[in-house]
Amino acid sequence: MPTPRTAPARWGGKFGVATLPGLDGPGKSSLGGLDLAISKFAKHKATALDFIKFFSNEENARTNLKVTSAAPPYTDLYDDPALRKQFPYLDTLKQSLATATPRPVVVHYGDATAAIQESASAALSGSTPVDTALADMQKQLSAAIAEK
Repeated sequence: MPTPRTAPARWGGKFGVATLPGLDGPGKSSLGGLDLAISKFAKHKATALDFIKFFSNEENARTNLKVTSAAPPYTDLYDDPALRKQFPYLDTLKQSLATATPRPVVVHYGDATAAIQESASAALSGSTPVDTALADMQKQLSAAIAEK
């Protein structure tokens, strides 16, 4: 899917970025990230740590934003005037991240992900009525969450 930075020119001015909708106003985003880690079995832990520090530093986060339009992990970048001019949606992302919450604990995360993907796909493709797809998704998600 094209990002705001790579979207075709013909899309100019035809879409925007908004916070997730909620039941009674703006919804909540979920926290997540690159989850960079070092295996306890790694032979070169120090080198891996050096790479993680390099890969995730502010300069590379700035470059990543410019190249991929990805939300940066550094709050200073959201307030940078040049970046805000180039990426006007940064204020919306900053607000969304400021109110984000941790993902719910789900032991069977793969099952929850599959339930969302399969139900959404079925509804979007028209192979399942939207109300049925949502009911199926809710049933599968409730089962996945219940297995803590």
